[in-house]
Amino acid sequence: MQVLNSFASDKLSIPQQEVCDSGLLSSGFHTILQMPTGSGKTWLAEQAIANILSGDRRVIYVVPLRALADELRSRWQKRFEAKKVGLFTGDYNQGEYPVSFKDAQLLIMTPEKLDACTRNWRSHWHWLPDVDLVVVDELHLLGDPHRGHRLEGVLMRLIRLNPFLRIFGLSATLGNRHQLADWLGGVEYYSNWRPVPLSWKVVRYKKAQQKPELLLREIKRNLSDGGKSLVFVQSRRRAEALAKFLQEAGLKASHHHAGLNREKRQKIEEEFRNNHLDVLIATATLEMGLNLPARQVILYDLQFFDGEDFVSLPVNNVWQRAGRAGRLGFDKTGEVVLIAPKWDGKADEYAKGKFEPIRSSLIRPQAIAEQILAEVASGLCNYAEQLERLFATSLAAKQYPSLSVKQVLKDMLEAEMLQEIEVEGSLKLRANRLGWVAVRHLLMPKTVLLFQRVLNSYSQLTFLDILILVASSDDFSPLLPVDYESLEELEERLQHESTFFLECSHETIQKILGIGGKRLLSVIHTALTIRNFTRLGDAELTAQQSGCYEFEVYQLQESFCRLLQALLQVVIILDKGKESINEIGLVPLQERIYTLSRMIEGGLNEESVTLTIIPGIGTKLAHRLKSFNIKDLEDLGLAEVSDLSSIPGISDKRAQKWIEQADDIIQGNYSAYRYREEPTAHCIKLTNFPADIDPYRLRRALSLTVSSLNHFSYKVTGGLDPHLVTNRNKKMECDCIDWQKGNVCKHIFAVKIKQGDKTLKDLSNQLLATDSLQELNLLKLWMGTC
Repeated sequence: MQVLNSFASDKLSIPQQEVCDSGLLSSGFHTILQMPTGSGKTWLAEQAIANILSGDRRVIYVVPLRALADELRSRWQKRFEAKKVGLFTGDYNQGEYPVSFKDAQLLIMTPEKLDACTRNWRSHWHWLPDVDLVVVDELHLLGDPHRGHRLEGVLMRLIRLNPFLRIFGLSATLGNRHQLADWLGGVEYYSNWRPVPLSWKVVRYKKAQQKPELLLREIKRNLSDGGKSLVFVQSRRRAEALAKFLQEAGLKASHHHAGLNREKRQKIEEEFRNNHLDVLIATATLEMGLNLPARQVILYDLQFFDGEDFVSLPVNNVWQRAGRAGRLGFDKTGEVVLIAPKWDGKADEYAKGKFEPIRSSLIRPQAIAEQILAEVASGLCNYAEQLERLFATSLAAKQYPSLSVKQVLKDMLEAEMLQEIEVEGSLKLRANRLGWVAVRHLLMPKTVLLFQRVLNSYSQLTFLDILILVASSDDFSPLLPVDYESLEELEERLQHESTFFLECSHETIQKILGIGGKRLLSVIHTALTIRNFTRLGDAELTAQQSGCYEFEVYQLQESFCRLLQALLQVVIILDKGKESINEIGLVPLQERIYTLSRMIEGGLNEESVTLTIIPGIGTKLAHRLKSFNIKDLEDLGLAEVSDLSSIPGISDKRAQKWIEQADDIIQGNYSAYRYREEPTAHCIKLTNFPADIDPYRLRRALSLTVSSLNHFSYKVTGGLDPHLVTNRNKKMECDCIDWQKGNVCKHIFAVKIKQGDKTLKDLSNQLLATDSLQELNLLKLWMGTC
């Protein structure tokens, strides 16, 4: 292979030499490489890429993280300077790509962007047939419950669209690489050789409050030997708290998590690379891909929240994080330190590296439905028999032989997402208009059906109702969590809002939206947060008031705007909301949704958004006018030309035209208060509870597991960390921080319940009691008991 011959054999690692000698890089077979992090997988992929590019063919490189995509583009623009490297991650609007699809020879993409290309393959046919190689970095993403089914669908479509291309999958953690290679009809290579070997160490603690000091001790030991440390934790708050703790101990430390904007994360990464930081505390954001110079990786937490409870980290995730340790060319060894409770024996098993198998997420009906729609809408499958044959070739079918698409297809036909048309004696499938909304916006069919169900039940929705509807969908992310301590504030905020949804009973809301409990609370909190953003027009201030991060507000802004576009399309299809202003003062539904989207896009309140009615005034310009005290349409109509022309970028002619247009619209009874809503009376309350027993701690206690270690000590698991409760001289003590602060903690409650405490049992039954309330009870929503 010409490209490889330019590299001296003595410079290659053992696995690199084996792969090169085997001919896998140019074999023509789909290939899976399973090699440890840092052992040269990306280098091998580069050689395969270089070989394809030398023949003027195209390569797609699929990467799960935008940050890693940026890093690879910078690297490969230098490595392949004679070729055009394109970055396609959704960060650019159509027509704004630095390198277009047409011109790019090496296309770096997220799975979602490639998914959009294959669904709309006819628009990309000018380059898709020229692709010879598709490299899938972090192939274990196939098992991700949220993104895996889409990657699986993409690979199946790519192979049919271009049967001559090769899939080249890379991963360090596959428990079933043979099965994955067999599914692709290809070959696999495995090596556990690592240029910088890892040593594993388990540090034990008796009490959870010992963990910070143990962490500090391990980091200082590493620093004294010239190393740097990367610490993984399970939450953003913990990352920030530990970084502060280490700073107070005199270390150069910082934190890294998804709550920080991209510029801030990149700055922290560079500071760590350039030795301005000794230690970095991170969440899973640094688990994959990015190359950071850490000799030591510490897993401060060995549990994570799976959406329902705290469970042990999978071996795959532990090894993904462990793989960040050891700097090639700097370190002779990398160190992995696991901090675990004294009684936890599982921590010793992680070092064995027995990876879990990657399981397809395409087994879920909603995932099947999405892929059925994508196939039919793209024209790749036109008949039920074709769909059955296609899904029989999926990884899901290989792992779950009972997989069937018949029932899902039947449900979609009944829901009118699809329809059957007789063509030459056969029933041909066709996506209807609702189905196309799901395909174009990359939505789960379940989301579109939710929109349809609510719109058919309610013709009048307030701004908050619309936001609650959108945030209730499975495609919405992120949802902001609600702390128990913030329930009272949440109740107060709701008293000042206009809503129809929240006047209904919980039973009705759950029936309409399909959600309840803490998820409904999070949906309400998320909707209120972005509604507040439209009033404040300031992401930082909004984040402060909602207890979240500024970057999360921007994520909400992006997600709401995307889904509101889809909702508007559904409204138009259903022919809803074309009525004139109704008796309660609400403008037509289509106009409300469109207006709300502009309010969120520009951070504009219901008065300022009226400025955008004038042709040529967008959300950014409306913000600028607002800063010059032109706050709404009526202010504009009453303004002097000189007032506007003093604003940079606005000429006298333009100002005159806008003033005249505003005046004409106002004369047509179009008020600046057209979108103002009055608060409605809500049946929302908090449940009273004994002052000396915290209901939140009691409710959390019910989800904990208590096991007796001896006659006076108990092990309590199921929370953030395992804890030890002792009972001596009829006085219970716990090793948790909450108890140290003087509170009766959830762990002690759990032990008392196990011992049969009647008062706590009665209160627990009260919390768990379900009833068909005619009002929303925030505490019971929090507890999940209504």
